[in-house]
Amino acid sequence: MEDKRTMEKLLIYDCEIINLIRNIKGPMNPNYSYCSHWSDFNNMGISVIGTWRNFDLITVLGKNYIIPLPWGKYEAFVNYQGNREQGTGNSECFRKFYKLYCVCDRLIGFNSVSFDDMLCKSNGLMVNTDFDLLCEVREVVGMPRHYVRGITRGGYNLQNLALKNLGKGKSGNGELAPILWQDGKYQQVIDYCLNDVKLLRSLYFKFINGLLRDPHSLKLL
Repeated sequence: MEDKRTMEKLLIYDCEIINLIRNIKGPMNPNYSYCSHWSDFNNMGISVIGTWRNFDLITVLGKNYIIPLPWGKYEAFVNYQGNREQGTGNSECFRKFYKLYCVCDRLIGFNSVSFDDMLCKSNGLMVNTDFDLLCEVREVVGMPRHYVRGITRGGYNLQNLALKNLGKGKSGNGELAPILWQDGKYQQVIDYCLNDVKLLRSLYFKFINGLLRDPHSLKLL
């Protein structure tokens, strides 16, 4: 019998922000723009939305058609025009992403319920993650799906999961991505974002096939 999951239209995504997160314990660099804190989604801005999908959406003579992509496709939606501005969700660069979201069966992220979804919504993209790998992993190891101070244990981030399960990790640090973006090093931010998507894709398929290991105990989750 064919696995129903192979027929699902999957869209994996990850966002990078434009503005630095202010560190209240340290000085701000006047050469860069900042938002206030990690919950200041209205002022973060979106520089890149990196994606992988197993389908495509094409328009022929005014009609939309969905075609399968057996090998999948990586694509970055890049906010070159937005630069340091917020509220860029309705710009042309993100419209295709939103159209893909509207027809996908499953939107997949990592910590996306608490971060990427909120960031997108603050920028006019009303998306809701269907499968947050971090939430799923937490639940399997006996923690609440969402962060609870004093209860949630650390060490289940994308880096640790990737290193223990894939033998490779992230290509950079997400906190440095806004610096690279504001310095005009757009391709480095794009590459970093898409590498995170690649890691998430591999970890997602390991998890749904029962092959993902706990980064601490190395037991199958």
